[in-house]
Amino acid sequence: MLRRFLKYLSKVYDFEEQVGFLRGARVDPRISAPTVFRSVFLMFALRLGSLNRLEQELRRGGSWGKLLGGHPPSTDTVGYSLCGFSLEELRALVAHHHRRAWRNKAVRGPGGSLRRGVALDGHELGSSQARCCPECLIRTVEKNDRTVTQYYHRVVVAQWIGVTPPGILDVERVRPGEGEVVAARRLLQRIFQAHGRLVDVVSCDALYLEAPFLKEVLAARKHFVVVLKQESRELYRDAQRLRALQAPEVLAGAATTSRIWDLEGLRTFTTLGRPVRVMWAEEKKTLTRVISGRKREILEESTWVWVTDLSPSKASAREIQRWGHLRWDIENRAFNELSRHWAMNHSFVHDPTALEAFLLTLAVAFLTTYLFYERNLKEAPRRFLSRLTLGARFLEDLPIALSLWPGPSG
Repeated sequence: MLRRFLKYLSKVYDFEEQVGFLRGARVDPRISAPTVFRSVFLMFALRLGSLNRLEQELRRGGSWGKLLGGHPPSTDTVGYSLCGFSLEELRALVAHHHRRAWRNKAVRGPGGSLRRGVALDGHELGSSQARCCPECLIRTVEKNDRTVTQYYHRVVVAQWIGVTPPGILDVERVRPGEGEVVAARRLLQRIFQAHGRLVDVVSCDALYLEAPFLKEVLAARKHFVVVLKQESRELYRDAQRLRALQAPEVLAGAATTSRIWDLEGLRTFTTLGRPVRVMWAEEKKTLTRVISGRKREILEESTWVWVTDLSPSKASAREIQRWGHLRWDIENRAFNELSRHWAMNHSFVHDPTALEAFLLTLAVAFLTTYLFYERNLKEAPRRFLSRLTLGARFLEDLPIALSLWPGPSG
């Protein structure tokens, strides 16, 4: 299985050639930057979970030297090499894989939708009361009746939504003294530069309902769908008043019934400098739950309010509702899985550059293994092999894996 995966990387993504462009800060190193990257990439693909586990596998010898294209690095070498990695080249590698996947029509979305969406959201990568660096964020919390100082890192992540696989496009670290939206604006500019033709809609939480951020979206000729939660905002109160003056549209689905007020031309978002459309939805969803050993139907009610620049002629109320809910993809299909099964929150090396380098490498491993499972494996091999256990199968095949990547000079 591992040999097949490596052949897939070589044939479909020109993996060896693209990895060969990676560079680090070390001058004439014994172990090259591409070799270090391959080590970390395989650590994620094989679900090893930590550098210590990686080093234990590397010390077994065998096929590792062939697979890595050079002498296997130590844990320390991986750490200080990634601290000097060129993040620009790593981001170019991530973008290459995404563009190739879209070009090959390997990314699948729901039928009938002509727009492609991206969600942006912040994610915290653990915290510590002892370890810190100059780029750590700092906060104080109450713990056991005393105030303690915590050091942590937070990143803004961009992810495809409404498609399979839900690949990670890019990440941006939130720096000391700035807000999450400021980091998101830097991320947004890079996304539009690298993937501009592939992005149509940006979907975000209420935190991102700020004029500077939304103007960046509009300047790139993209559209936004953002949650509106702040009841104190004039836009929220204006929508609430208008909602009382018109009858709702009722949308009935298999398990969900929605009463929707579609409000156009609201001008109370004055800092944006243009009218917006607000969609207010009251949803009732019937869920089946097992309670005390018996299946019972439970009615779940929720209210959602979204702000968008898309007019009714460009997007129906149901489509805006869909884009609004798809924002949760980044929580359910990215942060949840990557944190639980891919060691996303693990502090491999406490260094800002290394932190982003690990996350970008994880993005490549997540995308390629997902596509390999969904697009390369036939139904029979997948019948008794889940995507989450694919890494274990790779590890079993490691002793017999052949050299499919460059030699020691790579």
